Amino acid sequence: MDRIKSFLKISIFFLVLFLLIPFSRTSFSQEKLNLTGIIRAVDSVTGIVKIEVTSENCKGLWNFKFPDYAKEDLNSSMVGRRIQFNIDSPACDPKRLHSIVLER
Repeated sequence: MDRIKSFLKISIFFLVLFLLIPFSRTSFSQEKLNLTGIIRAVDSVTGIVKIEVTSENCKGLWNFKFPDYAKEDLNSSMVGRRIQFNIDSPACDPKRLHSIVLER
């Protein structure tokens, strides 16, 4: 009888652990925020792009900074395009100029 109780306790422990692992990954590991928006202006010298974000998380007109190595790819033909991108933060902060994270 004691073996059955021990087995049940261990089984319940691993079941709870197995159920909690996926939730902890999604809530604690998000370092980047995925957004969608329309490019409204591009400054290829500074690397700053003005994007009208349509995602619920950060709706509105925001300035974002492209990485230095991608500045040369910025040009006025990008204006009006809808893009999906990641930023370097899990949330938008109006007091901060967020950087766009590009995957290499």
